[in-house]
Amino acid sequence: MKFKPLIQKRLTVLIYDSGGSFVRLTLFSKKMMLVSAALAMAGIILVGLFMADYACLKYDQYQSRDLRKEIRGLNVALKEKNKQITSFDLKIQAIQLKLVKLSQLGQEIRSYTGIYNNLKNTGDYAVGGASYDVDNKKLFTEEYYQNFLENIDDNIKRLEEASGQQSEEFQILWETLKEIRAIQQVTPSLRPVDGGWISSKFGYRKSPFSGASEFHSGVDIATHSGAPVMATADGTVTFAGYKGALGNTVEINHGFGIVTRYGHMGKVRVKANKKIRRGAVIGKVGTSGRTTGAHLHYEIRLNDIPVNAEKYMSEYLAENNPS
Repeated sequence: MKFKPLIQKRLTVLIYDSGGSFVRLTLFSKKMMLVSAALAMAGIILVGLFMADYACLKYDQYQSRDLRKEIRGLNVALKEKNKQITSFDLKIQAIQLKLVKLSQLGQEIRSYTGIYNNLKNTGDYAVGGASYDVDNKKLFTEEYYQNFLENIDDNIKRLEEASGQQSEEFQILWETLKEIRAIQQVTPSLRPVDGGWISSKFGYRKSPFSGASEFHSGVDIATHSGAPVMATADGTVTFAGYKGALGNTVEINHGFGIVTRYGHMGKVRVKANKKIRRGAVIGKVGTSGRTTGAHLHYEIRLNDIPVNAEKYMSEYLAENNPS
């Protein structure tokens, strides 16, 4: 019996019906079957490779999506940190501007009051503009970021401390300035009458009545009768009336132990307890009391001790304080 090579054999299918008849069908050759099987296997392999590639692609997409989400989160965090840094920077700039203004104000106050000693020198607290070398990559590191913020916070605290010290200093200066201004307002600095001349000075003199030596507690300013008499500083009238040898007299308490007295007036235009401003007319020159002619007796008392009133007149102050 002879056999054909297997590869050349064909696949024959017999189909029988109910009557016993059959139909012979030759479908494939063995060669065709092997080729088909090989193609099917190749198709399966290709599909497998495709599915593997698809799975890898999907995995990469998921990873890419997670990475993008992480990047977005980091960008949000970076923006938030940059906002914090900007906020710190604005605070520092505001404090620096305040320090500059305080320094300028301090110089003006010192210049006005002449106060330079017994105050802390705040020059060591001068600082330049805020500048920070920021590495955005390192900002992603929490440790670096915390150290960075602590550094900024230290600078802000240092500036606030300097600002607080200067504020303290200026509070002292301001209180001193207010006191000086208050004293200036109540310190006699005017000539009580316009014109005239000093007919009798402060101190010991020969009495115009007895010829004996006597102490003259004020200055006499001779001028025409009826000349206006002015208050030489702000104060309150404590006496307005007749006072023995001084005749019609006005006394004004200026505070700080300073009292001025105006005697021999012809008319008195103020009453006790009246508030008086520097330059206000309080009466007129006359000859009341014990006097040899029309003049004003002008007296300044400090803690009830008479002082030389001539030294507090505007012309004397101008000559001895030319600035």
